[in-house]
Parts: sequence; structure tokens; C-alpha cells
Amino acid sequence: MEMKKTEIAILDSGIDENILALYGLYDVIQHSEGHTDDNGDLFMHGTNCAIIIGWNCANVRLYSYKILDGTGRGDVSALESALRWCLSNGIRLVNLSFGTTHFKDKGKILRTINHYANRGLIIVAATANSGYTAYPASFSSVIGVRTADAFGTDDESLCNRGVDFTAPSQHEFQLADKRILLQRNNSYAAPYVTAMIGQLLAMKEDANVWQIKKQLYLKAGKDCVQYVPDWIENGWIFQNKLISKADVYFDVVKEAENADTVILYDGNEVEKYNDKHIVYLGRETIEEPDTQYFFWSRKNRETQIERSREKNENINIPVIILRLDSGQDVIWWLTELRKCFEVEGYNAYTVSSETESVLYYLEYIPLDADTCVRNKIVDFIYWQTYYNQSDLIVCGIKKNEKDIFNGYAEILIEIENRGEKTDIVVYCDGIKRTQICFEAIGEKEIREVYNCLIVFLTEDEDEQ
Repeated sequence: MEMKKTEIAILDSGIDENILALYGLYDVIQHSEGHTDDNGDLFMHGTNCAIIIGWNCANVRLYSYKILDGTGRGDVSALESALRWCLSNGIRLVNLSFGTTHFKDKGKILRTINHYANRGLIIVAATANSGYTAYPASFSSVIGVRTADAFGTDDESLCNRGVDFTAPSQHEFQLADKRILLQRNNSYAAPYVTAMIGQLLAMKEDANVWQIKKQLYLKAGKDCVQYVPDWIENGWIFQNKLISKADVYFDVVKEAENADTVILYDGNEVEKYNDKHIVYLGRETIEEPDTQYFFWSRKNRETQIERSREKNENINIPVIILRLDSGQDVIWWLTELRKCFEVEGYNAYTVSSETESVLYYLEYIPLDADTCVRNKIVDFIYWQTYYNQSDLIVCGIKKNEKDIFNGYAEILIEIENRGEKTDIVVYCDGIKRTQICFEAIGEKEIREVYNCLIVFLTEDEDEQ
């Protein structure tokens, strides 16, 4: 009886079957849907990835889906088509040489990745060679890889860029009398990890991405922790306790059984949902359940902040503080301002102290954490904004919360309820610049505040 082959899809620049045959790799299936030209693997990238996988994973069948053109570029629509094809053909393990560091692509790629990851695909992606945060390699539902001398983990890469593992990339091949040494880059590290996962799936073919991650972290002698709850496609919220009117980044379902993730506020409820991913928003600290699914609580973010290294210099991008009274929806203000900045091409790093802010893909910062965590917050934000190439920081805090930036802020916006009206005062470098009063706050009013901010932020540029 023939042993079942491990099936692996390589989403890349195509594969040259003639070259693979020279290395004894004959079981290759090509596929393309016209998203790229049909000129084969013009720069050997996909072919090299295939050789790395074939040499490091026994009894493998390789599938090539070409999503990159002759210049090495691709788009999100090609990625979605390729993942859909993998799912429909029962191919669970995917090696991906596609990524972007541009913040505007992040949301669309996240939705695409989560859709297929929550249906069983295990996606291995190389992070950007530039060193900046890359999508999808940084997502929790993806196994992100960067190059190093050996397989292992890198706490700093995971903390700052969401990269799970390191792996060798300078692979050496012998073709006839010619010695080939691949260059050091992340794209050739990822297929090494893909091959490792192929071997794991040969022993347990129904393992999910969390189980695979745990096994690989165990192999590296580390505990697996995911710092950002960004894997949700369909979420069920316990008693629908949302505190903001803003839209969460995922689809909300009415029944827990239809969700991939449950969002809970009571620690006593956690043990009831050991067959789901869990986002726990309660204040008390609880132990992470021993399940085969993702789990996140505020402790994960506190651990991430504590592990951040010291910053090199002061924060050198504009910082805007929104100080709001208790009657204002902090999360909604931040999400709306982020949209305004994004439309104009600005990458705003939006910060909130509300634990629920993680559901809106805002940056949650626990201002009420212990001293060890609070002392590292500015270091953490410095590196996050550096690797995310942020243009500015917008931080929303309540009146009774301490300003974590200690003088970094260039602009302070005081937002206060005055009976049936809302009073907004804008200060620049401690000087009152404008005051606006609205009877009601909607998108139009926030756009007016945004327009004021743009004027104040660009004044120095106009003077130069």
C-alpha cells in the first residue's frame, strides 16, 4: 500500500519542473488562473522554495500556484484565489512568498487570511526583508518566519513584528558539477519551516495552526504565546456587552456554535468553551486554558510590553492625546480619526486603555497595570510605531487616567460634555489654539476636528 503523500502548495513565482526533476523531485502539479504572466519561473524564486521543501520533507507532493509576476509582485486578489483553490483541493499546508508592509493593505489581507485559516489552512509566510512588520507574516493565524543561522525563536521579533520562528536560508545545492548557494533572505527561510510542518502533518494530519505552533515552540524550548487577538472571522460576544458603537473588525454572530471565537468577560465562563478560540476581556488574571485553540487576555499584552527592549531615542513622530470625559466613546473617536488619517494616506497608531479596543484592532495599552509594565509602555510604543512605520500616534485616555507620554504630546484635545453640548478644546505645545462646541458628535464633527489637526500638524512644514 502506497504511503499517503504530504501535500504542500507553494504560492510564488511558479516552478520550473525540469529543474526540480534534476533534483529527483517529480511529483509536482502546476496551477494558475491568469493572475500573472505564463512565462514560468523567470527568477527561480518559487523553484528554489520547492527544492528546499522537497529536500527537507520526505514523501511530498508539491503544488505550484503562481501569484507573483516576472518582477516578483502580486496582489491580494491573486492571494485570495490561490487560497480558495488550496481549500477546495484539500491542500492544507501553504508556503507563501507574498507580503506587504503597507498599512492600507493590512485589513483586507487579514480578512482573507482569517477566512482560510479558520477553515483549516496552515499558512507559512516569510516576513519582509526590510525588517518592518509585514502582512500576513505578522498575523497570529499565520506562521511567520525570518532568516537566521538555525531553527529557533526570537522573542524580540515576536514581540515587535509578530514573527514566530527563525530558520536557515543559505541552502546549498549541487547541480551536476555546479555548486549553488542561496542568498540569505527570509523567503528561503520560510520553506524550511514549511518542510518541518509537513513532517508534523504526516504524523497528525488534522492538527490546526495553534497545535502546530505549540509543537514548534516546544521543539525550540519555548512556550507559545500570541500577543494580538487578530485571528477572528466570526465572533460571539457574551451577552453582547460591547461598550462602543464602533464596528469591530470581524463579523458578529448570534450563537456561540457559529463562531470561531468567543469573547468573554467572566473568567468562570472560559472552561465552557474549550472547543473555540477565546478572547477574555475580564480584569482578573486567569490561567490560560489548556486547549488546542488561541487564547488572549490582557496578561498577554502586559507580557508583550514587559519584553520590549529599551528604545534608542525619543519618539520622533507627532503624538496627539485625546482626553475625554466619561460620557464619550473613546473607541469610536479613535476608529473614526484613524479612518480620516488613512484616507489621506497617514498611518495613525491608535492607542486606547480600554481592553475591548482589541476587538476594533486598536492598540490596547493597560494604563492600570503594575509598575514594571507601566515603565515599559513608552519603550513598547516606540518600537511598535517604528516597525509599523507609523506617521503619528493618537492616544485616547479618560479624564482620570495618567498621560503615559510625559510631555511627548504635541497636541492635546480636551473633549468634555457640557449638558446637551460637547465642548472641544485643542492645545498645541500647551497653548490653546481653538475651541469648538457641537450639539451632537457624528462623523461630520470628527472630520471637522481632524481638519483642525491637519492644519496644526502641517504648520511647521509650511513655514520651512
